[in-house]
Amino acid sequence: MFSTSQAWQTILAHSRQLESVRVPLAAALDRILRTDARAEADSPPFDASAMDGYATRRALLTQPIRVIGESQAGHPFDGAISPGEAIRIFTGAPIPADADCVIKQEDVTREGDVIRVLQTDRPDFIRRRGENRRTGDIIVPAGTPLSPPDLAALASAGITQPEVTRVPRCAHLVTGNELVAPDRTPAAAQIRDSNSTLIAALLQSNGAELVAHAHARDDLTTAQAITAALPAHDVLLISGGASVGDHDFARPLLQALGYTLHFQAINLRPGKPLVFASRGTQLAFALPGNPVSHWVVFQLFIAPLLQHLQTGAAAEPPRLTGRIATGSKFPSADARQTFWPCRARIAGGTYELTPLPLASSGDSSGLAGANALLPVPPPPHTLDASQPVEFISCP
Repeated sequence: MFSTSQAWQTILAHSRQLESVRVPLAAALDRILRTDARAEADSPPFDASAMDGYATRRALLTQPIRVIGESQAGHPFDGAISPGEAIRIFTGAPIPADADCVIKQEDVTREGDVIRVLQTDRPDFIRRRGENRRTGDIIVPAGTPLSPPDLAALASAGITQPEVTRVPRCAHLVTGNELVAPDRTPAAAQIRDSNSTLIAALLQSNGAELVAHAHARDDLTTAQAITAALPAHDVLLISGGASVGDHDFARPLLQALGYTLHFQAINLRPGKPLVFASRGTQLAFALPGNPVSHWVVFQLFIAPLLQHLQTGAAAEPPRLTGRIATGSKFPSADARQTFWPCRARIAGGTYELTPLPLASSGDSSGLAGANALLPVPPPPHTLDASQPVEFISCP
């Protein structure tokens, strides 16, 4: 039975970063930039005023200065300035020929077309051509998840179709005779399907596209036909049927579809019966049917896989340090590697973790509020509320 680290390395060995595409800026938020974005021109493209005021020559600031024109952003002054002359200028407007300083409007008095400078020892208030960046400078490096400021920087450089990683396409098959939609009232022996809602939200929060969702009863032939008809996808997620019961058909389904199984169980609580398979570049997981197990294995394996497909990064989920909340009920230790859902919050300048009192791995309502996973050491080790603990943040 694989350890969690062995399982992750096996997943990595059969996955690769997705190809790149070009998308409009409006569709590029949070996408991974694949090539360096470079400046096509100097910024600013000319010497520009940093203030509203008057552009003039510093040599004669102590004398009355005649205003001979105006320079606005987009409408520059077309001429030169002689000694004893100035132009009215506004922030962002080009500095005219021969001017070497801008006097802030607060530092002058004006009568008609004549100004007198009150403060002569101020800075020049000129933004020099190229002081922000030069032509060819990298403005957003490859590998950057594009934020709103990044998109603005691309727009300023005229990059309207950035090259980004394609979004992972995921298909979801939920299995079980007992499942009904959330808006239906279950009859005897039926339960509402919560895993489909969970998976759809988790995929969205991890930058993936849910291209298809289907429900299959516990029948291999029907499930095979439904799955074979799904649209093109990079990752197939099967909810339920991952164990070895008489009606658990996820493994034979994947094999019938031409997938190769790489592991069928891991040393994990909750989430032991996790199946991973591949078919060429397509990847597939059969997730244990219980909602808590769903959430745990998604955070440990599928979320970092979706990041790997987009970024090429191969790291396991990063760990933070916090402490157990006073009065918390500790989850029991187990020989399997345990990752327990918790609620993490900032308290007293550090993270405070409260393990959730889950009745079982099928307790979907008990999972509410979970945003962290706490590794629980196997016996004879124990958790100690007085000591720092590592945990995995699950945004």
